[in-house]
Amino acid sequence: MQGHRDIGDHVILVHGDLATGERINALQRSRSEEKTSWRRYQHVIFVMGLFHLKMACAEAVWKLCTIPKATRADKTCLMAEVAAIRPKETRKVISKPGFCRMHEIIQHVGIVSQLDCWRVEVKRRYLVNSLENWAKTKPIWEILKDIAKTLVKDHVAEPRERRDEQRENAMVRQQLYMYYKEISGAMNAGDIGCVEQCFLPWILVFKGCGKHKYATHMLRILHNLYFVYPAGLRRAIRMNWLCNPTGQYNAFRGVDWWLEHNNLYTKRIYAGLYSTRTQERIIKESPLIQSYKRVRITFEDMFMLQQRSYTHSGPAMERTFRRLAKLMEELETHEHKPGRSAKYTMPNLINSGLAKLGSVGSELVDMDDVVAEEVDGEDGDLDV
Repeated sequence: MQGHRDIGDHVILVHGDLATGERINALQRSRSEEKTSWRRYQHVIFVMGLFHLKMACAEAVWKLCTIPKATRADKTCLMAEVAAIRPKETRKVISKPGFCRMHEIIQHVGIVSQLDCWRVEVKRRYLVNSLENWAKTKPIWEILKDIAKTLVKDHVAEPRERRDEQRENAMVRQQLYMYYKEISGAMNAGDIGCVEQCFLPWILVFKGCGKHKYATHMLRILHNLYFVYPAGLRRAIRMNWLCNPTGQYNAFRGVDWWLEHNNLYTKRIYAGLYSTRTQERIIKESPLIQSYKRVRITFEDMFMLQQRSYTHSGPAMERTFRRLAKLMEELETHEHKPGRSAKYTMPNLINSGLAKLGSVGSELVDMDDVVAEEVDGEDGDLDV
């Protein structure tokens, strides 16, 4: 009998977004009274997609730094920096930037911000006007490490006694840039241990900015990995959380990214046109997507069509970075100016996240109730 099937220690890992996870949880709760593990769907294990998590991280930065109108009032705000490098896209960034655009903004502004922090610290120590002139002195590795430790303490830390509110806002943004860069780099490198460590600060950030669903699911999966799942299942999840379709260096992607990639080919590229574009046909041909791709690639190779266009190099960002760096230097964004006020003070997300996390009570015990009470659609990720 199917209802009495012995599944042993076999499980099915299901990767997807939070909506997928909630449907699986609802199904398992509705079947919790069944007699066999097969009917209770205990063999279905939901694994939160890291690609959607990365999109949520980018959206959190966007919500915190651009959505409140007062955040765009100061000269040292993020939107002023975006206007310096993307002057024609400010309206898009304010309204709906999309994941790819926001990802590039965080990376580009973060790079220039970190370089400007290095310039400020080098100027304070050695009275050198630019990093280029300081690099000519060929500093040793120990000096670089000492400066890096100082930057972490002085440029991503608590406010000083004589406050500079605009610099404090820059420090909060710098913290978010570093969190995003760390989790993004860990995903690309396939370092799943570092990805798990990055969960902790992002849980607090999500709690602080109101993205409670992601914080709840991240807490759940950490709790399961460390206290519930057996060793074999933990290893299976960690070894299959990311994939590398191309096999290249720093090219790991979340499994849910690969699912979205297949959805693109299934629903858009090979879905047919006009009267042939039907749901029945799309479902019927979905298993043949890989075959279609192999046939196309074979014909391109036969007729030598693989070089039918030029391969463009990446964008040259040096002049753009210099323009933004000059703006930060003129506005003294990362220099401490006692008494400088701001129209908007960004909250300390770590402290506020800890306060909200502690106010929920026993988060892990009442996890299903917390998820059920959330408003549907709260986890609105940025579009790809």
